[in-house]
Amino acid sequence: MRRVTRRLPLVLKTAFAFDGPKWRPDTALRCTVGVAVPVLLGALSGNAALGVLASTGALNAGLASFTGVTRSRLRVMLISSVLMSLITVLAIWAGQNTLATTLSVSLVSFLLVLYGAQGAAATTVAIQSTMTLIVLTGLRLPEGLALPGGGLVLAGGLLQVLLLTVVWPARPRQAERRAVALVYRRLEHWAETLPLDEYALLDATSLQEAWDLLNDARTHLRQERGSERTRQEHAELRQALRVAEGLRAALVGYVRADRELRQEGAEGERQAGVLAAALLGALRQVEQGVRRGEARSSAAWRDALERATAELRGPAGEALRPWAGLVTGLLSDLDRPPLPEALPQERRRGALRPALGDWPRSASLRTLLGRHALKYALVLGLSVYIERRLNVPHGYWLPLTVGVVLRQDYVSTLTRGVARLGGTLAGVALGALVTALHPPHTALALLGVGAAFFAYALFPAGYAAFSGAITLYVLFSVAGSGLSEGQAAEQRLAFTLLGGAVAILTYLLWPSWQGPGARRVLRDAAEAQYRYLLAVRSLWDAGQARHAQGGAGAHGDAAAQDADRASQAREEARRLRVQAETLVRAARIEPAWGQGAARARQERRTTEAALMELHAGAARSLSLHAQALRPAPPTPQVGAEFGRAAEEASALARRLGDAPAPPTPE
Repeated sequence: MRRVTRRLPLVLKTAFAFDGPKWRPDTALRCTVGVAVPVLLGALSGNAALGVLASTGALNAGLASFTGVTRSRLRVMLISSVLMSLITVLAIWAGQNTLATTLSVSLVSFLLVLYGAQGAAATTVAIQSTMTLIVLTGLRLPEGLALPGGGLVLAGGLLQVLLLTVVWPARPRQAERRAVALVYRRLEHWAETLPLDEYALLDATSLQEAWDLLNDARTHLRQERGSERTRQEHAELRQALRVAEGLRAALVGYVRADRELRQEGAEGERQAGVLAAALLGALRQVEQGVRRGEARSSAAWRDALERATAELRGPAGEALRPWAGLVTGLLSDLDRPPLPEALPQERRRGALRPALGDWPRSASLRTLLGRHALKYALVLGLSVYIERRLNVPHGYWLPLTVGVVLRQDYVSTLTRGVARLGGTLAGVALGALVTALHPPHTALALLGVGAAFFAYALFPAGYAAFSGAITLYVLFSVAGSGLSEGQAAEQRLAFTLLGGAVAILTYLLWPSWQGPGARRVLRDAAEAQYRYLLAVRSLWDAGQARHAQGGAGAHGDAAAQDADRASQAREEARRLRVQAETLVRAARIEPAWGQGAARARQERRTTEAALMELHAGAARSLSLHAQALRPAPPTPQVGAEFGRAAEEASALARRLGDAPAPPTPE
């Protein structure tokens, strides 16, 4: 019972998390104009329903614009517009027949799960397409509206594309600056909230999103005809993100040492507070510089960090000193000129090729993705069939909720289910109050536009808040089009609750537990970190040889190859480390029942401690990588540090490979 009691706050905290820095009212306002134009045109022409259909295309194209750099966003918005148009035609055509609706939803949802696995943008398109398919089939519109409706949705999407790329396009590098600055804002939050729990982990989502965005931007630099300053800033942003990755890993050890120092009494609290204030100031200064396009650290704040580090006393202070020094060293790397990186070769691939090229493997039931796609399609199709057989108003909210909540893993299913239910409850309650006043259809359509604004603004910030806004958009848009089936808020809410319960029950009956795989992935991550250290050591040795010869000379190509191998090894180590974090977090929430419960809890403690050790090694590895890129005269200390770091990574991998993984929950 105590375990359940401790798990509940974690579930609620995850479900109702709100990320304030991601609140985007400026972007939301631009996107909302694209939704408002077709609604207003429909109202003025006396065809509110047609205006709402066109606004649906604009809404989803706008949501698709939140991911990627300018060129990538354009491609994703176009894909979203075309896909949404085709789904509209299919939904209206199949909506009158129960069997056609069930088969269409099952097949399309299966394909959309496979497509959504390609990345964050594809996931957004897939989820919104699924929602549109279910809502439009649930409304059972006349078949004659299929082609005109699809055309209107396409027109609305293309209008949004035009507005967001031509009328008010994003400033160059704006998305990249915002993403890197957000990573530093996360680090600031850690410094602001010290002391933290011993096993506190900074969410890796913002870091991975920033790397994905910068890698996406790098693929387009070869085609861009911008100034050298554009490439220079891109290199500076990559360097700032590498430093942030090292800081994130170092702060895991810093947090534990900080906590121990504060427990020594008033003097320890004072020393830790002075150091934390200097750290916060340094991070904040870097974040502000990144937002201006100047990724630099402040010498004044580094001096403050060094003074605070020098004042550390006692055993706990001595334990914190190396971590503070590592942080200062990483920040110092921002003041060095960024190293040039070779641009990747141009890739000529169609927008859908990544989803279709891997089709046989992705759709196979031997893969986790293939099994999830099958489960998703079967459960969603069954939900649609049951809703059709019940033949009650607002019944489509049952499969709609199942489609949004059911995810590939238990933790996401549970937390999204709680968030969806909470957001829908708030949205339905507010929508019921408004519709009870019986406002005219035009006013309801305009309220739908207002709900679209909040859906855009809240979309990156919090799923529960976004769920409330999108619920209001659906309610007001359907009612404003004149297609509302009454004002029965309790029916919508009842089917939403039932849909959430179905999704969670489905996962319990057909599970794919993540926690038992944490040890294996941690071992793989430790082995990848060991290989990364070997690559960095090779880079360092080659640099020392060039330094002894007085420069790069004929070794330029070899140096570039060494640097590229080290970068690839770093990316692989980071990928596995982030995956390990995800599994360790999942193990905290996943149930552990039966006789294996005690053993599973012990394994969780072991994997959490191993993850902390992995992060400590990652921080040292990233610091050594920075030194290897700018070789100095040979020093025995650096060579010894390479040896210690490699031995620790190897020892961690051996320990994790010794014991078997815990049993899966019964």
